[in-house]
Amino acid sequence: MPPPESFIQHLRDFGYHPRSDKHSNALATAMVQDLLTTCRPIAAEAGTGRLVYDLNMDLRFGTATWNVDLVLGTPATQVDTAGAPIVRATPSTVRIAIEIKGVMTEHRKAVKNRKRDFEAHHEHVHNYNRRAIAAGVMVVNSALTFASPLRREPTVHGDPQKVARLVEHCMTEMRNVTESGGGSAYGIDAKCALVVDFDNIQLNAGRYVSAPPAPQPGDPLHYDSFIQKLCEEYGARFGD
Repeated sequence: MPPPESFIQHLRDFGYHPRSDKHSNALATAMVQDLLTTCRPIAAEAGTGRLVYDLNMDLRFGTATWNVDLVLGTPATQVDTAGAPIVRATPSTVRIAIEIKGVMTEHRKAVKNRKRDFEAHHEHVHNYNRRAIAAGVMVVNSALTFASPLRREPTVHGDPQKVARLVEHCMTEMRNVTESGGGSAYGIDAKCALVVDFDNIQLNAGRYVSAPPAPQPGDPLHYDSFIQKLCEEYGARFGD
């Protein structure tokens, strides 16, 4: 499964603003559709009103609150889908919690902060519920320049070789996010990295990058592997 076209089209249509959640909402909504298309356990429960999704939900554990970009979980009572494949509503219990972060410029500084965010995310999710699936998605920009609406002039990232090294560094940092496994619930359960070429100037030229150092098919960071991993984990933890 390729990365969702609707997300890159969203960037083309509206551009990127670092203080907006519209970009993560667009990607989150696209991921929900891909899960419904490819994952039978999720589609079956969603279609009968036993699984819902929400965006930007405050997930609380004790006195700590973490705002999660995308959650899927069970409603307090079964909802009427009115024929829809899934209903947006606040779940009573969260089963999947996905954090979405972007590294569009200042890669080395930004990815350090993003890695810290992902580590805090999975820790909070698993404190909330050890069975819940904690996942993370990082969008990395490979454009040679980037025009931030918060700056007067575009930032020059460097020549193609330098930018490739920056992207590779981001991939390494994402791989270094602690993973669950081996009987331990600590760590992130699924993660992926999407590489885009988006300068925020010529919006219509925005595109996904599929060539290395972007994750290749079979790589755990590839989008298709990520969607499959979410489905496998969901079936293993919450399947009948």
